[in-house]
Amino acid sequence: MLKNYFIDKEKISFINLVLLCVLIFVLPIAHTATIRSVAMFTPMLLLFGRYFIAKDFKWIKTSFELPFFAFFLMAIISIFTSVDRHETVKEIWGELIVPILLFYTTYYAIENKNHAFILLKALFIGSLVFSLYSFYDFYQHGGKFFTVVYKAGGLRDPGGGEVAALYHTMVIPFIFWALFYWENTKEKILLFFIFLINLVAFHITFVRAGMLALAFQTVFIIGILLREKKWILSIFLAIILIFTVHLYVEKKMLRELHNEKIPSIKDYIKMSPEEIAGTNPSSMKQRLAMWKTAIEKIAENPFYPHGYGRFLFGKTVRNEKNKHFIYPQTHNTFIGITFELGIQGLVVFLWIIGKFFFVCCKYWYKYKQSIVKYLSVSLITMMIGYWINNFFGSFDGDDSKLLFMMLLGIGMAIMHKTLKEKEFKC
Repeated sequence: MLKNYFIDKEKISFINLVLLCVLIFVLPIAHTATIRSVAMFTPMLLLFGRYFIAKDFKWIKTSFELPFFAFFLMAIISIFTSVDRHETVKEIWGELIVPILLFYTTYYAIENKNHAFILLKALFIGSLVFSLYSFYDFYQHGGKFFTVVYKAGGLRDPGGGEVAALYHTMVIPFIFWALFYWENTKEKILLFFIFLINLVAFHITFVRAGMLALAFQTVFIIGILLREKKWILSIFLAIILIFTVHLYVEKKMLRELHNEKIPSIKDYIKMSPEEIAGTNPSSMKQRLAMWKTAIEKIAENPFYPHGYGRFLFGKTVRNEKNKHFIYPQTHNTFIGITFELGIQGLVVFLWIIGKFFFVCCKYWYKYKQSIVKYLSVSLITMMIGYWINNFFGSFDGDDSKLLFMMLLGIGMAIMHKTLKEKEFKC
């Protein structure tokens, strides 16, 4: 009986698709750990069970196996020098193994472009619900549209905004490019309104890193449109970008950036972290001081891994002199990875990121199919925003990383796996 159930490919496929829809919907919502776990691990077990019993598994590599394994090896090695081995083992499982498993689960669960579109529609509906709650929360707390009084964080971090801003910069590219590549006119009209709602919800987060990320994404989009000879739209977007930047500066919506005295690179090198932070540091000076602390520690032995795990930084360097500005994490993923795994770990990490971009760019250039073009350019745009955000925060973890790997899995399933399967059939 059980064997017959697992052999029924359509039933397993339907259940997996429903659960992945639930997962992509709830990922940006706080306090959904149980739902998330069920929606994430059940498809993994069902896929494994079906492949094991039916014995119809066909491995189709993704080009990421070698860098994934190399990074995993770096993390394992860091256990032996970690300041907290238990924490490192926990982080390897939660922030490395689980996201990679989710990537492959999504990759193998999606069997055609309709599956991909269903998951993306669940993502878009989720972003609409997330944004509408942001408006409600913003209104309830007396938020002002052109003054930083309250930062809307949607269903993830009300009053915080950082993770919400990152979420919007991950979703917006998929909505924007759908307006060009999706064929259904009614869906395009609906997506246009969801796009505008996401933009407004993003604005009321008032997160500087997110604003910078969206600006870079817009510049990239303008470049793509110019390459495709869409002159009027690209000029229009350039004007909108310039006007928006001017408005943000004029209305002083970049918070303390307007009166912050940032040290020059020459002074920054000479100053101690305590001098950079001062007695009552702003969030920007805290980041600069933490980065300097991490860089100085790395410089003592560039190849020494202090242990994989974002929250080991504070445990390693915090003391009586710096405890007023040292957070548990570095608030910079790239400096953080170097601190955790050494220079060699950073090299492998950059290799993974480079591989992500290279594979997506390859499919964007190579194939003329709308679905391949859509997913590849959406992923590239999304990744630009994701990694810029990660330069100002340690966001490569938790629900953000899971969403990143899920979106990558959706894209690779269509751009790579289904194309490979067609090649095998030929």
